[in-house]
Amino acid sequence: MEQSNMQLQDLPFQIKDGKLQKERESQFTLTVGKQTSPLTFKVSRVAGVVQIEKSIYHLCLSEKTTKISCNGNLWILPISNSQGLTVLISGTGEKNAKLLGSGVEVMLEQGDYTLKLYTGWPACDVFGKHLSLGIEGGKKLEDTFVRFYWDTLLPSVIEKTDALDFAVSEGYVLSTLDTGTYAGTYPDVDHEFQSKGRIALRGACELSVVERMMNLQFKMMREDPIGLFRNPCAVQPKGEREYHVRRDSLDRSANAEMFLVTGNVEILETAWLYYATTKNSVWLHSHIEDLEGAASLLEHLTDRNGKLWSDVFYEDQVIKDGMECMSAALAAHGLGLLAELENHIGRSEAAARFKMLADKLSSAMVKPIPQGFWNEKESHFVDWIDRSGQVHDHIHLLANCLPVLFGYSDDGQTKAVKNIIEKYFEEFQRFPTFLSPCIADYTPDEIGSGGPYDLCAAGRYWCWDAAYWASLGRGDVLYNQLLQVAAQAELDEFHMGERYDMNHVYYQDDKNWHGAAYYYEYPCVYTWVLMQEFLGLRPGLDVDLDIRPTLNQYGKITAENYGVEYEYKANEFIIKNTGTHSQNMRFNLQTIYPDKDLYVKEEVLMKEKIYTLKSGEALRIHVE
Repeated sequence: MEQSNMQLQDLPFQIKDGKLQKERESQFTLTVGKQTSPLTFKVSRVAGVVQIEKSIYHLCLSEKTTKISCNGNLWILPISNSQGLTVLISGTGEKNAKLLGSGVEVMLEQGDYTLKLYTGWPACDVFGKHLSLGIEGGKKLEDTFVRFYWDTLLPSVIEKTDALDFAVSEGYVLSTLDTGTYAGTYPDVDHEFQSKGRIALRGACELSVVERMMNLQFKMMREDPIGLFRNPCAVQPKGEREYHVRRDSLDRSANAEMFLVTGNVEILETAWLYYATTKNSVWLHSHIEDLEGAASLLEHLTDRNGKLWSDVFYEDQVIKDGMECMSAALAAHGLGLLAELENHIGRSEAAARFKMLADKLSSAMVKPIPQGFWNEKESHFVDWIDRSGQVHDHIHLLANCLPVLFGYSDDGQTKAVKNIIEKYFEEFQRFPTFLSPCIADYTPDEIGSGGPYDLCAAGRYWCWDAAYWASLGRGDVLYNQLLQVAAQAELDEFHMGERYDMNHVYYQDDKNWHGAAYYYEYPCVYTWVLMQEFLGLRPGLDVDLDIRPTLNQYGKITAENYGVEYEYKANEFIIKNTGTHSQNMRFNLQTIYPDKDLYVKEEVLMKEKIYTLKSGEALRIHVE
């Protein structure tokens, strides 16, 4: 054993032989011979990367999976983020890790390796791509991102570990790491936010997972036993597929179907985001007919008047039997995105077909009741209208903000909706984000048989609420939402619950949440809101990056997975391409520079102009 300027006891592992040399501070090289003994660590978290042909997989040790083999990076992290050193082992040889009673044993194939040490858990992905938030409060936001990534997003992916003996394993992602609650993977609802969190990360592993999640959904839709191309609510470990789930109301007087169109709408948006991020045209051409199949269910359920008979979209314990405003808005949006993809690859006839359906839905939904959802007397959109024609309305947030966000409402409706959201701002923002300011007004025929489970805050509502505030340029709201979630996450030791009631009306107890523990939703939505809505790092069909920050303070941001570093100053915005290839970028900076003139050299910065930055090149935008 050889060392350079370091004592053996300083390292978080033991090794009896092999050649270990210090290259620079916190980085070592290790040469492994044929007879080298294993590296032994104390009890640790272990995550690795394996590439199989063109697919990249996350691997994590768990109670069930006690051994992993990697041909990519291997990470050994301390149990606690605040204590100990993280070790990244990289090199071309195979790396094997297994749990022992006293810790973790790592065996390395003969060859040369680099060992890099970090204090605590690093603010990067499994490929070492870092995120740095040089703003006030940035350390808090960054630390929360770190905990969510290493402690929820990574171990939720079990395709090549705990799910290997499942009937379906590719694309199998857990919604809770407390698997005694829900052991399945959930194409309806959950895949939307699982995908958004990973697309926002933009790492190669995460994007590979998203592709396989979509492929799982395509398989499920193609194999729908009644041929309607439905997504199942759930796929269970033994292979059970829950295509048809109905729930009763609390008083047993009403009944509704759960998530009939949710997965079909979600995958249209996910596909757009995935393609815009990766530009993987082979994948898009291979699956465009699958996406059209997903849209065919929406065609089937839309009547001649443009009403979508969807039943429940997000809330599985609110019995929405009939047509729902939120469903219509999200379906129209998803169909519009599909039309953009069709146009992008030259399928103009299909593009026109789906654009026409999107327009039919969006124009119908904003009409007055009963043709649409607009309550002319109260000046807001109602939640749902059941099959008996009864209107159900408790000022649902998404029923109101989505028509405005997507541009479906007219000027008068838009103004009225903005006023009502401002009026009930404190109720909606009790925690990001409550679905209604009138939680106590839901009735026993509206509440599901499982109780007032969804009458609270959830990540799915926050995701769209944040998009609404970003569209209004309200970075202050987004910043406060992120800090609220970060503070609550710390209270929950970063294992967030499923639903946050905040002891407001129901679930009066010793904690702020109910439902499943150690749940995926807030960690994924937090990552999405941080990267997409607040930092403004967005993909585009015609650009690599569409830069639209809503920062409410000056500072410097580094996002290595995006290949960018930007600095927001009072009189200048500087962005640098830190990636290895040229990147096409478009800029919309009016939110952070309202009523200012922006110039690139002597030219006015045009919103629609695309600027190409070579690797290492910086662009300076002057503010006057």
